[in-house]
Amino acid sequence: MATNSNESISKQIQGWMVTSLTVLFGLQLIRVLLPSFVGYLRDSQGVGSLDLAPIAIGIFSLSFLAGVIWKLAGPRNAVWISAGGVGLIRFVEQISTSPNTDYLLSAIGTALFLMFIPIRLGIARPMGTQGTVKFGFAFLIGMSLDTAIHIAAQTLDLSWWPGFIPILLVALLMLEMFDSLRKEDLDVSPDISSDGNWGRTFALAALGPWIFLQLIVFQNVARISALTGWETPAAGALVVFGNALGLFGAAQVARSGLRTFGASLIAGLILVASLLNPEATGWIAVLQLLGGHIFSIVIAMILFIGLGWEATKSGLMRASVVNGVGQILFVLLTFVYYVSFDISLGLRAQTLLPITAVLVAMGAVIAGRGQITYGDVQLNLKPAYAAGLLLVVPLGLAFTWGNPAAISPPSSNKTIRVMTYNLHNGFNTAGRLDLEAIAQVIEDSGADVVGFQEISRGWLIWAPTDMLTWLSQRLDMPYMFNPTADAQWGNAILSRYPIDSYEQHDLPPEDLLLMRGYFTAEINVGGGTFTMIGTHFSHRDNQDAERDIQASEIISAIANNPTTIFLGDLNARPDSNAYRILLDAGLIDISAILGDQPTYTYYSAYPDHQIDYIWATDDLTFTDFEIIQSMASDHLPLVVTIEIP
Repeated sequence: MATNSNESISKQIQGWMVTSLTVLFGLQLIRVLLPSFVGYLRDSQGVGSLDLAPIAIGIFSLSFLAGVIWKLAGPRNAVWISAGGVGLIRFVEQISTSPNTDYLLSAIGTALFLMFIPIRLGIARPMGTQGTVKFGFAFLIGMSLDTAIHIAAQTLDLSWWPGFIPILLVALLMLEMFDSLRKEDLDVSPDISSDGNWGRTFALAALGPWIFLQLIVFQNVARISALTGWETPAAGALVVFGNALGLFGAAQVARSGLRTFGASLIAGLILVASLLNPEATGWIAVLQLLGGHIFSIVIAMILFIGLGWEATKSGLMRASVVNGVGQILFVLLTFVYYVSFDISLGLRAQTLLPITAVLVAMGAVIAGRGQITYGDVQLNLKPAYAAGLLLVVPLGLAFTWGNPAAISPPSSNKTIRVMTYNLHNGFNTAGRLDLEAIAQVIEDSGADVVGFQEISRGWLIWAPTDMLTWLSQRLDMPYMFNPTADAQWGNAILSRYPIDSYEQHDLPPEDLLLMRGYFTAEINVGGGTFTMIGTHFSHRDNQDAERDIQASEIISAIANNPTTIFLGDLNARPDSNAYRILLDAGLIDISAILGDQPTYTYYSAYPDHQIDYIWATDDLTFTDFEIIQSMASDHLPLVVTIEIP
């Protein structure tokens, strides 16, 4: 009996392999493609923000070609072209260090992945709901495995890791995919019933919005860490646990079938409710995220079950069209979500999450409408067990996770090395994410305390990396976060020395689309303390009035408080009124005193003006000022040694 059971498990894993690895690679490629739009095309190549949308739509629209490939190449070759193409492209992309190559490869690979979905469903649908349930399990296992690898890499995707080990891992997974493709029995006739009626197939349109929610919310470990305050291992464990529980619920649904739309309606309502307050924090966030996460996976299985019913037509025309519509929805939702921070669209980004949940819930209701009855399906908990076993990843990470502690300086120490650095969300001037280069700049500078701007903790458009915890671990420095635009983006501080107190504040005006803020920190140097204030003023050229208000707010915060350092990206040049407000209040622009004139900090590849500053009250002494020449970000960092009186 044990031998038969092991053979059954082995065969089942083999059956999941092609779909799971294609999903794994496909999601990784999407997370390279989306940052390539802004980090490479927009910021490095100068493509306009509004021009990015049609480019993205064009790439995702290639998913409509799935039916054409099915018809011209046949089912077996269509699987090889889509799945095999994704695997090969993912491997080549891992080797690449060129942003242009990354962009092109991720665009082609993403298109092939999106074609794979209806093609693989076309293989599964002739087997009825049992076939699409198997596909659903494999799809969800692939997503769970992708998240586990993302956690193991400390939320920095393998694509951005240099060295031999990531290449070897991707190569082994690619070889396993090709071996599984070779072993698969895919002698499928092109005339099989691989497509269904429009009514039932339309549920597939919900898959694009469903993937949006997974990447933005439920599989986004960095976002969960920012909301809950948990470090990456704990936040990762929550996501892995949610995947396992979701697959357990999916198995129950797959066994019992959907005899009414009740199950889909209940799951949809819970999903929507979990996102009505998407920026809840602490334990409320934990409960909301876990509940929504579990039922989002149940909904995915409901979608796949519904797609296995009433497949009566050959070809993939309907499935290709509807899947393409869903993927266009994914692009539009992602575009609107992030553009709403920069352009007034009549809604805030977080409002889009429950709206998307409604779209997904509608898809589940369409999939579950009417009575679906099919042959007796045994309860299959192996996918849930497999997802549960992935808990070893965050638990293993916890054993290696450092707990950076502040250094207690000697009482005789009265100096501190201070840096301000706008990180451009981790992307260098070539358009590639390179946190190691940023870490080396900070390390080589000898900075004891660093004030950051443009810190992203899971923004999908900038690669969903928790930059702050990654840098904290890499540099062994404790951090404090000052979220401004939302819970995932803003300012931060790393400090080797103890932070005795820390406060964060909003910056006016309150009607800004991309909200701004500032932090105040009391830092213990040993022989004394000083106050550090860090901020990032509004960025648009026509926001001079806003920057004037923000400069006045900073002056009020300092309020004649001595021993204060004020630093950040002010988006204001030395001839601006905001600069004059700070100067007239008695603050000293250190770069104007010690820097080589003219002092330029932006754009780092070809600096021609200054918008980054370190200011000091007149009771402080400062030496060894430097503007470090580096293209690790689009801003140049400023660093200076401060002596506390």
